[in-house]
Amino acid sequence: MTNSPYDPCVSAIRRIQGDFGYAGLRMTAEEYIALGESDAQYQLIDGVVVMSPSATPRHQVVAHLIASAIEDFAQHALGLRVIPDVDLLVGPTKVYQPDIVVYGPGRLKGIPSQLTTPPDLIIEVLSPGSMALDLITKRDDYERFGVGEYWAVDPDPVNARVWRRSGSQLLEQGVHGDVVECQSIPGVRVDMARVRLAVGPA
Repeated sequence: MTNSPYDPCVSAIRRIQGDFGYAGLRMTAEEYIALGESDAQYQLIDGVVVMSPSATPRHQVVAHLIASAIEDFAQHALGLRVIPDVDLLVGPTKVYQPDIVVYGPGRLKGIPSQLTTPPDLIIEVLSPGSMALDLITKRDDYERFGVGEYWAVDPDPVNARVWRRSGSQLLEQGVHGDVVECQSIPGVRVDMARVRLAVGPA
């Protein structure tokens, strides 16, 4: 299978999409990436294209505030990359779109056309309809993919659950207080109390 947009399978998928959209179609991660950018929020889960509902304003603001807090650190850490809402290839039939992916200094050379390297940190802001996906399915897939650390943030109230790598596993560790520190990228920390104050009550 090639990555070319002129691949016969990809061309057939595009013809179908013109009438029905991509949701529900089966394809590989390679075919999915070859489709290019889309206005819709899609992910590839076990070879099936799934459409995600648009995030709520609160979800987006919480994600933005957390990304901004990490980017403040990035000003002093040359080469650290904070990338929101981007396709991440985690397997031959899986392409997720985390809210935030973070790579420590030197982990990425330039800005690649697609992300296939396990991030040091992934942050997902939870939505009511995707709790099981984020807390179980994605967590397990991120573990197998080699992600260094995974934060799942509840936007109301703003608090985080944290899984950190121990050997081949991501193990949940307790969060003490409001300041969440990233062990996989020393120096990265987010004060959830400040995010909570900035976003305000639901």
